[in-house]
Amino acid sequence: MSTENSMTRVVALDGGINFRDIGGYINNQGRTVKWRKIMRCGHLANLSETDLDSLEQIGVSKIHDFRRKEEQEQSPSCAIRAEFIDDYQISIGDISRFWEFLFGGELTADSSHTLVVNSYRSCIEVVIPAFSRFMRHIVDNADNASVFHCSAGKDRTGMAAALILSALDVPRETIIEDYMLTLEHYDSDRLIAIVEGHLRDAKVESWDREWLVPYCSVHADNIVAFLEAIDENYGDVKNYLITALGLSQADLDKMQSCYLEG
Repeated sequence: MSTENSMTRVVALDGGINFRDIGGYINNQGRTVKWRKIMRCGHLANLSETDLDSLEQIGVSKIHDFRRKEEQEQSPSCAIRAEFIDDYQISIGDISRFWEFLFGGELTADSSHTLVVNSYRSCIEVVIPAFSRFMRHIVDNADNASVFHCSAGKDRTGMAAALILSALDVPRETIIEDYMLTLEHYDSDRLIAIVEGHLRDAKVESWDREWLVPYCSVHADNIVAFLEAIDENYGDVKNYLITALGLSQADLDKMQSCYLEG
C-alpha cells in the first residue's frame, strides 16, 4: 500500500499550479484512496515538456477543464497526451454582484465573504449538468488516471474533489482539509494583484485588499456551505450523486473498488 512517505500530495511539475493528488486519504472503512489516479489543479498553460512526459508516465488519459471559453482562450492548455473534455463551461457565483457591491460602495471584507459563501450554497443545481457528465467520466476511466481543473484549482475544482471524495466515503473533515490545502499551494496574492489590475482598468478609485481575499483565496465556510446545501436539499451527498448526478449504486461500488486500496 502506498503511503505519504512514498508518495507526495503535491505532484512535482515545473509548471503545475496548485497541482495535487487526492490519493492517500483514509475513508470511513479504513481504506485508502489510491495515489496518482485522480489529480486536481489550476490551469495547464505553463507545463514544460518534462511535465508532459511525467503526466504520460503517471498514466493520465483524461483532462477535465471546467473553465469558461474566455478563460481557456486566455490561458490555453499545453498539449498533454490525453483526451481533453473541455466543454463543461462551469460558472459559479455571480461575479456581477461583486462589481455591483463594489461600485455601490457596499463591498466590505464581510460582504465579499458572504457573496462567495452564498455562491457555493446556491450553485448545487446549476452544476448538475456538468458534474453529472464529469462523475460519469471518473467512473468510466477508473483503469487510468484523470486530472480535473479550473483556473486556480480552488472553487469549481474544490467542489468536484469534494464530490469524488464523498463518493469514496472519505470523512467530511478530511474533505474540508483537502479543500483548504489551496492556502498552502496557491499564490492568492498574485491573483489579487491581477484583480487589482482589472479594478484600475475599470477606473475604480479605491478599494481594500481584504475585500478581494474571499474571491482569490479559500475559506472553510465555502465548501461547508456547498456540502450543507446538498444535505439540506438531498438528504446527503450520496443521494445527490444518485438522484441529481445520475450515478447508480453500482457506479459508487465500482469507484470504491477501483479507487480504494484493499
